[in-house]
Amino acid sequence: MNRKIRQAGSATRQTKMTRSEIVTVGRLSCRRRVFSRSATDGVCKTDALQEQKSHDSFGKLKTLLASGLLALGIFSPNFAAAAEAPTIVLPPMLVEESKSTVPWYYVNLGATEFLSRCSESTTWDFVRAWQEKTQLMHVLVPEEFLARSDAPSVIVLYAQDLDQTFSAEIQRDLQATAAAKGDKSEQARVNLAPNMRLGDRDMHATIVYINESVFQGAQLNIAAGHVRYLMQGRTPELPPWLVEGVERLWRHANFAEDPITLTPLVWHDETESYELAGNPARPRPLLPAAELFAPVPVRDKEVQHPRRVQTRAAQQELFVRWALTSSDAHREALWKFAARAAEAPVTEEMFEACFGFDFAELRDRLSDYLPKAVEDTEWIDPGDLPEPPRFKVEKATPNEIARVRGEWERLAIWHVQRRYPQAREPYIAQARRTLQRAYKTGDRDPRLLATMGLTEIDAGNPAGAREFLEPAVAASVLRPNAYIELARLRFADLRRGAPETKLFTATELAPVIKPLQQSLKQAPPLADAYMFLAQAWARCEAAPNATERGELETGAKNFPWRPTVAYPVAQVLARHGKKTEAAAVLDACVGYPAEQDIVEGLKRLRAEMPGSSVP
Repeated sequence: MNRKIRQAGSATRQTKMTRSEIVTVGRLSCRRRVFSRSATDGVCKTDALQEQKSHDSFGKLKTLLASGLLALGIFSPNFAAAAEAPTIVLPPMLVEESKSTVPWYYVNLGATEFLSRCSESTTWDFVRAWQEKTQLMHVLVPEEFLARSDAPSVIVLYAQDLDQTFSAEIQRDLQATAAAKGDKSEQARVNLAPNMRLGDRDMHATIVYINESVFQGAQLNIAAGHVRYLMQGRTPELPPWLVEGVERLWRHANFAEDPITLTPLVWHDETESYELAGNPARPRPLLPAAELFAPVPVRDKEVQHPRRVQTRAAQQELFVRWALTSSDAHREALWKFAARAAEAPVTEEMFEACFGFDFAELRDRLSDYLPKAVEDTEWIDPGDLPEPPRFKVEKATPNEIARVRGEWERLAIWHVQRRYPQAREPYIAQARRTLQRAYKTGDRDPRLLATMGLTEIDAGNPAGAREFLEPAVAASVLRPNAYIELARLRFADLRRGAPETKLFTATELAPVIKPLQQSLKQAPPLADAYMFLAQAWARCEAAPNATERGELETGAKNFPWRPTVAYPVAQVLARHGKKTEAAAVLDACVGYPAEQDIVEGLKRLRAEMPGSSVP
């Protein structure tokens, strides 16, 4: 679909903007930035996706909630963050079912499930806003460049008073810890995030607090961090320059008033941007394109001078913005180039095949575009988008409440374990209670069983996990992580007490290999699945057949820069006579970060390969 790029403005839009004026240019008009060095940019968006920081003290969180426009795990509001983050941020714990009579509502859009304790109308408004904003997201970033999962994402909506989410168990634990340390400030340093996103290998969940009296779905924006999360989860993995460039561009985009409004770019800082806007001839050093698109090992070796870091970040955004707004042809070239860059290191020939000109010309074009980018607001007209699919808001069943709420509570366990482990047990207990409530009534939905098994994994109870993972996998549940965890448990049982050099028969390894192969037929194909699969074949007496070897080679192709995948895949290929293929896998991951034992293993294995330059 062609997207109309315009710099057009109108009088009505002009009145809604700060520090801008409309300047007519031919038949079009652009919004020209009028700088004030002492002023700050108009609207600020918070982003709840970066490890989901709480932006205020417990009391001030209520003030944020009162606005009704939240920094969601998926959306970001048009208001500024209130205060600095507390030292420790915990996920909210919803009140027990027996303590509240407010009904739960449920919406299933296929790829996303919504569980809401807001009113039916607020729930409908939120879901419709989510659909519309997702459509706009796909205008800028095509769906094929975002992560896809067969396990639905989860969004929990809640209008409960925040006081009620700080469980009595955790409060008692904080008081006990503070007393033991003799530090009365210990409890004060612990806070709840008003909303938060937590993720797993194959899905993510977001919890959202809404003040229904002032809530307006139309004012919600997609958070830049959520777009980054989706792009980072794409397979094959996208290059960092693209992900970082899109994320930074997104922070300067507004989807609320004028769909896809790109505010003027900030080059380093406001002062530098002001000077460039006033003097297009002002010198501005740009990175050569070969450095701009350099792979991670090369980037990691760069001089990390603050000015260079600033230039890289700003130039990545500049390139993405230029490609998206300069013409339809350049937008199409950007995504063609991105797809190729996800599969192989960037070369000038690759770039020229997509854009039709070389690196030197790109640098000149970006330099010419920069003064315009720091001065003008640009709009991208999404065109006529289709009507979002219809949906129903229905009373949630006990299964839906247990599955969706239990999934959120399960993901909270790992977060709390890392941030405040002394509060871990109450979170484990609540997740178990939520899930067991449906299980004890006879519910054996494979999705429920998979979540229960993964909860036991997160709780450090692998023996208890198999009771639920075995029937879930046997029922072909759509949950790649369940297959990986079951295979990992079976592999650990098989190796227990055996020397590391012992090889197993194909029959012995079948219970490990089969679930991993099943997981790879679901989305997303996970790096850990390929890693464990390769590790299993490395301990097998028999060689993988052509199809099985192809699975391993696909893993190396999908994750060429993951040494934890490349190393065992290369081991299997080399052991069974495919040394040239093994060498190619090893060469693709040279220089990427890994644990020291993996690095040493890669060096030893590469020294045995054809064309080795390893001493």
